[in-house]
Amino acid sequence: MNCLTALRPWRNLVAKGVAESIGPERSFYSWLNFVFNRVDEERIKEFGADRVAAEWILRCGGTVKFKNFEKWIQNYNAIPDGPKGKFSLEAISAKGISVTTGGLQHLDGLQHLRHLNVNSCVYVTNIQKLLPVKGSLEELDIGNCVALSDISPLFEFKKLRKLVLINIPRIKQREETIATLRKRLPDCVIEQ
Repeated sequence: MNCLTALRPWRNLVAKGVAESIGPERSFYSWLNFVFNRVDEERIKEFGADRVAAEWILRCGGTVKFKNFEKWIQNYNAIPDGPKGKFSLEAISAKGISVTTGGLQHLDGLQHLRHLNVNSCVYVTNIQKLLPVKGSLEELDIGNCVALSDISPLFEFKKLRKLVLINIPRIKQREETIATLRKRLPDCVIEQ
């Protein structure tokens, strides 16, 4: 019997003790989400918005792709090194990770972001936080972001070519809003 097997009976007692010492589990995970999604303005000044946004997504468990790079990065240590502004984020995949509406402030200052996937990010509640990338974003997947209700800010995303709206049950005036999106963004394919 290895040492992990020997410790198995104690696992629940230890977990209970940890939970009691830090409060309810939900509070711990809420705190952790807050920490992972917190925006560090000083770090942005020092290293640039693109690098800090990449660090944020990787810290939360997603992947990123930099402009002129073929491969997606999922390892924090693989972020390219160089002076501030040398590398630009082109794509972010945050599908199903713990990205929050507050964390979306990391998008401010990203000039070349073309693809953003926040599918199944249940803590994304306000699409207005995406407005900083409206001038460059071409593909957006907000499917399964079940807390979203107002998608009207997307009317301003004139470069969008693909928009995924699958399983967003709370959209206000769903049919009318999607019809307006189709009129205002005629070159955009909308999956619903």
